[in-house]
Amino acid sequence: MTISYDEEFSSLMFRWRGSLWKAVLKDLIWFYAAYYAILSFQYYVLDEKQKEYFTGWINWCEIGTQYIPLSFLLGFFVSLIVARWWEQFNWISWPDKMMMMVAACLPGKENQPVREAIARWSSLQSAIAWSGISVRTLKRFPTERHLVEAKLMTEEEYDLYMSTDAPQGKWFIPTLWIINLIRKQYQAKKIDSVQMQMLLQQVYSFRDGFAMLFVYDWVKIPLVYTQVVAIATYGYFFICLIGRQPKLDQHSMGSEIVILGPIFTTFQMLFYVGWLKVGQFLMNPFGEDDDDFELNYVLDRNTAIAHMMATDLADQCPTIGSLALIKTIPHTRASFKIQDVIPKSHLASFRLTDNEMHLINPNDIEAEENGDASEGRKRLGFLVRAMESKK
Repeated sequence: MTISYDEEFSSLMFRWRGSLWKAVLKDLIWFYAAYYAILSFQYYVLDEKQKEYFTGWINWCEIGTQYIPLSFLLGFFVSLIVARWWEQFNWISWPDKMMMMVAACLPGKENQPVREAIARWSSLQSAIAWSGISVRTLKRFPTERHLVEAKLMTEEEYDLYMSTDAPQGKWFIPTLWIINLIRKQYQAKKIDSVQMQMLLQQVYSFRDGFAMLFVYDWVKIPLVYTQVVAIATYGYFFICLIGRQPKLDQHSMGSEIVILGPIFTTFQMLFYVGWLKVGQFLMNPFGEDDDDFELNYVLDRNTAIAHMMATDLADQCPTIGSLALIKTIPHTRASFKIQDVIPKSHLASFRLTDNEMHLINPNDIEAEENGDASEGRKRLGFLVRAMESKK
C-alpha cells in the first residue's frame, strides 16, 4: 500500500522505504561514476590543445540541453499517471454495500446460509479476478486448487468452475452464482421484486469494479509516450555528462570559476529522475513496489467484513430509548484547546441601513420618482431663466 507518513519535514527527509533516495540512488551512482570517469580522462589524459577542443564539446552539449522540453514532458506524463493510478484505486470492489443490502433483505437465522454463501462468493470473486492483475494476489493463489485449500471454493464449485470453457476469462462466474442464488430466493418468495432489484443493483456495482480493473490492465499508457519520456530524461543527463564538465583549459580556468562537482546537475537529477520514477512506479499499481496497492490485505479485510455482516451483525440491533441525544458533545482537555474555525457565509457581515430595510409600497416609489422628476424639471427651468436674464 502507498507509504503512510505524518512526521515533521526534518525527519521525513530521512525515510527510506518509498522515498526519493531509494528511487534515484542507483541512477545517481551511475551518473557520478561516468561523470568522474570523463573528468579524470580530461584532466589526466588530454593535453592543453585537446582540452581546448573538449571545451568546445562542453559548450555544444550545454547548449543542446536547452532543446529538450523535459519539464513539459515529465509534467504531463506524471499527471496522467497519477490520475490513472487514483482512478484504479477507486475501482477496487468493496462488498460492504452489497452485504448490507443482503442483511436487510434476507434477515434471520434461516437465511444465514444464504448470506454466508454470498459473502464467501464475493471473496472468491475478488481472489479470482485480482489474481489476473495483481502479482501479490497471484502469488497467493497461483492455481485454482489454492482457492479450494483456502476454503473459498468447495469441491463442487471447483468442478463447475474448471468445467466451464471460457478462453476469454471466467473471473465473473462467482458473480453469476450470487445472481442465481438471489433469483432462487425470489422464486421461493423470500424477497419481493423490489428487494431483488436492489440486491442485483449492488451485485452489478460490485462486478463493475473488477471489469474496470481488467480494462485498465488491458489498455496501457501508449508505449511511444513512455519511450519518449524515458529517452528524453536519460538522454538529457547523458548529454549533461559532458555539458556539465568543468572547463580545464587555461583560458577557461583563467576567466571562469571551476567546480569539480555537478552540484546543480545533482539537484536536477533528483527532481527529474525522481519525477520519472514516480510515473514508472505508479504505472502499474498492482505490482510489488512500495507504493503499489496491497490487494491481499484488501481481500483479507473484505472477507472479514463480509463474514461479520453475514453472521454476527446481520440481526444485531441495540435497544432504543435507553440514552437520549444530548445537544452538546463534550470535549477532552486536549480537544478543547483546538480552536475550531466555524464556517461563515461570505454575506455574514453584509448590512443594510434602516432606511433601506424599510418596507414600502411600489406605488409610493413611483410617486417619489415622478415627484423627483418634476422637481428636476423645475430646477432646470429656473436655471434657464436665470441665464436668459443675465443676457
